[in-house]
Amino acid sequence: MPKYLSEEWLLEADVALRASGLCTSDGVRFAVEQQVGEVVFHMVFDEDGASVCAGPAIDPAVVFRQNRDTAVAIALGELSAEEAVLNGEITFEGDPMALLYHRRLLTRAEDVFADVRSRTDWNL
Repeated sequence: MPKYLSEEWLLEADVALRASGLCTSDGVRFAVEQQVGEVVFHMVFDEDGASVCAGPAIDPAVVFRQNRDTAVAIALGELSAEEAVLNGEITFEGDPMALLYHRRLLTRAEDVFADVRSRTDWNL
């Protein structure tokens, strides 16, 4: 089982997202950066597909920041992302309209990661 946020976990997430066939339909590049504690990774969607990469994104539409406990609670369905934002457990900067515009794409990406989540070791 890959440990959450490890290189192996990021690789498995990337393989799953690349295999999904998800892409932007309008030809626009869309990147979302996640900062979970000290770990930074991002997802990129464009007309050629989608990927997960370690490190910061180049020109992300949105950057999310949260601690590991919050991220794990969301991934395990114990906390909704919306509730975490409202409670200040997740902060974000960037273009909220880009999130709205690409919400279906992001929802489908979360579905793609279901298998990876089921095989993840969430312990430190």
